Amino acid sequence: MSLQRRLSRQELVTHKNRKDITNDLSSLSFENALTAEERQYLPLRARYHAFAVTSCAHAAYIVAVLNEMRQVLSEIKNPINKKTIKFLNQTPPRNPLRVGFIGCGRLGKQIVSCLLTFSDIRPEEIIISTRRPSTLTSFRKAGIRCIFDNREVVASSNILFLCCLPANLSTVSDEIAGFISTDCLIFSYVTGICLPRLKQMLQHNNVAKMEFTWSMKNANKTWDIGDDVTSALEKEWIAELTCSLSPTTKTNGIVWTSPKLFETAIYAALNMCPSLGVTTKEAINLINIVFLAKNETDKGRLTWKHFLDNESLAYVDLGNLPVFDMFHIGTQDTPFTDVLQCSDEVLRLMLTKKYLSTFNRFRNSKDS
Repeated sequence: MSLQRRLSRQELVTHKNRKDITNDLSSLSFENALTAEERQYLPLRARYHAFAVTSCAHAAYIVAVLNEMRQVLSEIKNPINKKTIKFLNQTPPRNPLRVGFIGCGRLGKQIVSCLLTFSDIRPEEIIISTRRPSTLTSFRKAGIRCIFDNREVVASSNILFLCCLPANLSTVSDEIAGFISTDCLIFSYVTGICLPRLKQMLQHNNVAKMEFTWSMKNANKTWDIGDDVTSALEKEWIAELTCSLSPTTKTNGIVWTSPKLFETAIYAALNMCPSLGVTTKEAINLINIVFLAKNETDKGRLTWKHFLDNESLAYVDLGNLPVFDMFHIGTQDTPFTDVLQCSDEVLRLMLTKKYLSTFNRFRNSKDS
């Protein structure tokens, strides 16, 4: 990573605060000013923070794997000599994922910072539409395009994050419905709007939304409330709690989602394959490279049988790439749902390791 890119990211990512000298002064703590009645709501602070961290982790993971898939394919089609490129001070060819945002409030800003930190996305590959682009000064200085034009963002994006207020969604959907590219994945963080309603409003099938679950039994589990989202995800134990395939998520996590995250990411990646001009064999090889941790054996390898029924497999055997309805993926069981729920621990472990590597890579580069 060049020095210029590292400095650009540092401007956008909020690092840990210096040591707080009031930490050991209980009289100055947040909890000290609360009444007994108010203290019963303290678990909501941790739940809200865990929701924000997990939401950003999922966005960073999906963008990271979809972006990596495009880069891996670009390197396969355009072989490069890394020593020559380094000697000539050149950059490897990129076929970047174009990321769009409609709405960029508190959660949207945190997601953008996480993408720049963990997902190998450059500022110029992000476009944001917000009613007040002038407030995103640090993003604009770093090279992110900030405008107020929802249709242009939709037209420019391979994946779109909806981060607007629920009250504004009707206006937004009226404006962009009919202008969304068929292969654009829309990932919604709009609260209170279910997936069927979102599909109806946007007139678009490639929609996704993660549903969160929590339990009062886990309300007082350990969680670093004081960390900003990016700093939290730098901690391996927190990153693991955001992974829905991790065995510790439901026992130690404050909030969690179903493994639908992995289904959404993989089926979205398969949907990109026709536009990338790959064969059915190349597509499944890319899925194994991008989504599974390296394995010395053939165990845990993904095949088309993991994602298709018998009728669709016959279609693929003829050399045809399938296109999946992401709304169906998000609301119904798929062949891959059964795979994730079965006792194939090797496959689950490889998916989990690759998920965690999204955040470990940054941690390792920071330590080196």
